[in-house]
Amino acid sequence: MKQVLLPLLLLLTSPVWAGDLKLSLHGEGIRGKTLFVAVHNSANDFPTRDGNAIKASAIAQSDLVELTIPNIPSGEYAVAVFADMNGNGKLDSNFIGIPKEPVGISRDAKGSFGPPKFVDAAFKIGDGVTALKIELK
Repeated sequence: MKQVLLPLLLLLTSPVWAGDLKLSLHGEGIRGKTLFVAVHNSANDFPTRDGNAIKASAIAQSDLVELTIPNIPSGEYAVAVFADMNGNGKLDSNFIGIPKEPVGISRDAKGSFGPPKFVDAAFKIGDGVTALKIELK
């Protein structure tokens, strides 16, 4: 019995690996604007409902922003970013839901007749640093 419990206990107490996510965010005209980042681990919330997402923000000092989000548990994620051009703290869209402000999605995922799908934007984070480049358009 002890031979079975010991390996099981070691598995249960093993550390959860975490890594850092290093983002290079680029967009013309974003200098001085706040960038809002949401790192999603669920297709159910991606890309618009960010209540369960890991969130970060940064004020762009130029058209290129380097942002590192530390200690993200290992797993599959997708990132959604927008530049708040008018300073109201939210992503503005037109009457049919198309964003009026620059947005970017991991893996440059594109949606057809709606937002991109999680599976198209997803990438893995493990131990160490995961680097992504995201273009805001």
